[in-house]
Amino acid sequence: MTLLALRNLVSEKTRFAFSAAGIGFAVFLITMMLGLYQGWNTKVGGFVETVDADAWVARKGTTDFINAASILPDDVGSDIAATNGVTSVHPLIVRLMSFEKDGKKVDLHLIGYDVASGVGGPAKVTKGAKEPSGNQIIIDETLSRTDGVKIGDELKAGDMTLEVVGIASGANFAISQGGFMDVDSAREMLKMPGLSTFYLSRLDEGADARTWGDAFSAEHPDLAVFTSGEFASATRHRILDNIVPILFLIVGLAFVVGIAVTSLTIYTATVERAREFGVMKAIGFDNTDLYKLVISQSLITGFLGFVWGALLTYALSQFVDLLVPQFLVNVRLVDLAFVLGATLLMAALASIVPARRVGAVDPAVVFRG
Repeated sequence: MTLLALRNLVSEKTRFAFSAAGIGFAVFLITMMLGLYQGWNTKVGGFVETVDADAWVARKGTTDFINAASILPDDVGSDIAATNGVTSVHPLIVRLMSFEKDGKKVDLHLIGYDVASGVGGPAKVTKGAKEPSGNQIIIDETLSRTDGVKIGDELKAGDMTLEVVGIASGANFAISQGGFMDVDSAREMLKMPGLSTFYLSRLDEGADARTWGDAFSAEHPDLAVFTSGEFASATRHRILDNIVPILFLIVGLAFVVGIAVTSLTIYTATVERAREFGVMKAIGFDNTDLYKLVISQSLITGFLGFVWGALLTYALSQFVDLLVPQFLVNVRLVDLAFVLGATLLMAALASIVPARRVGAVDPAVVFRG
């Protein structure tokens, strides 16, 4: 039955190719949207997870790392350090800034961190200086690539001038990229003496960050304490909650398009072969056999469309982020398996109308002129 279904499909090679391409495009959209979701889910908040700290302390009302709506005085750091179970405390400044380079606007999340401990700094420096000092800054490699910022370049904002001394990885937050400098220099530049955005706390080995955070928050009701996992999750929700509905709408539309394309192709092929189906009925094929034939045609079309769409997704995902840094695609095998199942379901649903048309074919059509 499968060979017969394949013969019927390839007898009209152009139509078959267009049908498979239509499904492939639907598969491409579905896979890319799922890959985009996974890419953002990994990158947005991923930096928070790489920071070597057990708890993040912020002003109450702070929702996430990206928004960074928090200002804390030095006294907070002293209070944290005096709490039982804390081994070290590290200030962190996070501010979304706009600089200029050769008249071109460069936006980045400026991160001032404790250079001595390295807590809150770049995950990995790939080029140049490992540690910034004074007015020096280490920028993310994505920012370097997309905005053409290189080691030795200067970023200016008003009377502030920063010298790029290093390139790092791991600070592409999808909507922006990070730039790292010494926290004291950042305070001076931003005119924030004695102030920080967050305080990063390291706890005794085996201590539960959530338990410590609850106890500290109870004593300081104007502060909020997040574990690293909680803060990373909150940061992801900050970005993804507004985007996920759009992604799933596109996935749903792609699914409908795939069903429509497959159904139209198989239905047209069924109508054009009404006499052949009549002959098959006349020589003993029953409706079940014909249903299997139509479903096989649809599944073959769907599978080949999936292969085409998956290959296209893989090819584009290798370099799309080089062109658009916000397009972070992470295609997992489990997602491909899900899309394959969805494609075969799409193909099965598309065969319903053509199968009913086959069931209604009258064997007597063979004898009509």
